[in-house]
Amino acid sequence: MKTKQRKGVRAIAWLCTLVYFTSYLLRKNLGVMLVKVCSDMGWAESALAIVMTGLTVFYGGGQLVSGWLGDKIAPQRMISCGLFVAVLANVAVFFTTSIPVLAVVWCINGFAHSMFWAPMVKLFTMYLDDEEYGFGMMRIMWGSSFSTVFLRLFCPAMLFFVNWRGIMLILAGFGAAVLVTFVVVGRRIFVNPINVPAVAVTDGEETQKPQHEPLPRFAWPMIALVLLGIVMHGALRDGVDVWMPSFLCQTFGMPEENAIFSTVILSIFSLVSFTAFDWLYRRLFHNELTCSLSAFAIAAVAAILLFVFTQTGGFAILSMLMMAVIIACMTGVNLMLLAIVPKRFVKSGKVATFTGILDAAAYLGSGLATYGFAALFEGFGWSTTIFVWFLVAAAGVIFCLLAAPLWKKFCRTYADT
Repeated sequence: MKTKQRKGVRAIAWLCTLVYFTSYLLRKNLGVMLVKVCSDMGWAESALAIVMTGLTVFYGGGQLVSGWLGDKIAPQRMISCGLFVAVLANVAVFFTTSIPVLAVVWCINGFAHSMFWAPMVKLFTMYLDDEEYGFGMMRIMWGSSFSTVFLRLFCPAMLFFVNWRGIMLILAGFGAAVLVTFVVVGRRIFVNPINVPAVAVTDGEETQKPQHEPLPRFAWPMIALVLLGIVMHGALRDGVDVWMPSFLCQTFGMPEENAIFSTVILSIFSLVSFTAFDWLYRRLFHNELTCSLSAFAIAAVAAILLFVFTQTGGFAILSMLMMAVIIACMTGVNLMLLAIVPKRFVKSGKVATFTGILDAAAYLGSGLATYGFAALFEGFGWSTTIFVWFLVAAAGVIFCLLAAPLWKKFCRTYADT
């Protein structure tokens, strides 16, 4: 029987979901329209890939800074600041006409978005209990998928009426409205945290006395393996996602608008996969690493099938389906390693710091893949690129397989919640 949720839990979950939905709009918008931007501006895809790589590098590197700050500064303030800068960066793109300037603006945008995830996880650990944390995380995951679905429907439709610059400005306006909403509503609902540092009394005065436990020594090699798995996940997730329109255009001669629109299948599969992997985790695996291992294994099979389809000149729909399966599996890994795993570090008192480190690893992989895959398919073709996707997924299987026993011990002796 489900327990009744405390007052304000749904408001916290849905407000953070709205903010994360908006974050994806203001971070993924240029990538969704990448093939159109290249066509309109006459830029090479590998040149614009530098811009996208800059975003991921500053987003990933910013996670380390934001994670550290998230344990020291009110997370609401960090989220508000990040959203404000992201809105300004998207407005600036409207006036940008050169790749170097665009790269600088988009790097700033990447750092601004790094101020969302770690502080948001910190908020959840402060204001929500274990069951409520799961409820809130699923809503945020849904928000990210709905945002990508929206972009892949909205952008191709709007391109018939305004150019890509106009779309950037429209989305920036929406982001400004959400910023105001977060500030106003947040003042009312972020008032009574349930997880705060213990209070000690010294000479009649109350002082905060954090009750933290250091990590066991065996946890560090385990964390290194988890980080490597996350790098593989980031490379597949964003590498496939960003370059699918180019693959469809170059391999099947699909028109640019149709290629952008067709990628909505990726987001639909991602949306379903959040629920599917959450169910598998709770009912079958009960271990984030073994669940991630299964996701990497399925992605590896899908990559091999995609390689065969590309070699034999298969139908576009089959190739799209295999790419959607890869993205869906990486969405499952994302849920396990970036949403559920950080909560295991609450006892350390550095949940935001570890969240930032884990997310930084994902965007290290993403940054390497965004530029690396572009150079790979321009230099060696799509068959070679897709085979590399298989190798990346296989590496993810190996890293998770090695880390799983250590993770089980870690959860049993330190982080069982």
